[in-house]
Amino acid sequence: LPTGKYGVYKIKSGDYIVCSHFSAENMSYQETLFENRVCKPIINLTGADIIGMKVKAPLSVYDEIYVIPLLTISMTKGTGLVTSVPSDAPDDYMALKDFKNDEKLREKHNVKLEYIEKFEPVKIINIPDLGDRAAVDLCE
Repeated sequence: LPTGKYGVYKIKSGDYIVCSHFSAENMSYQETLFENRVCKPIINLTGADIIGMKVKAPLSVYDEIYVIPLLTISMTKGTGLVTSVPSDAPDDYMALKDFKNDEKLREKHNVKLEYIEKFEPVKIINIPDLGDRAAVDLCE
């Protein structure tokens, strides 16, 4: 969410995650963060600050992906940087499609076409009766 307030938090693996304070606070009680029950970001930022940043997405078939906004995010839930799944999540599919097709939307959110043009929905799961590209098929 471009207007969302996020923080960078160190987790026990030594990696860093970007998430809302609300999400980090919940993770602090799940013993996920570097220090249990301590919820202090290394840095605060907004979603707009990280649009276009290259990141490594766990389990992705792509070596690197770019951060792009998802405008339907609620900051009152455990939210943060998540890997988009446009093959199975209709919101993710429509956001990718909208950004690919709408130059004015890209300009408004500082999304360059190069951030998204080569990325296509990757088949991840097969949902009975819906197939392995459920969001694509349902949205189209």
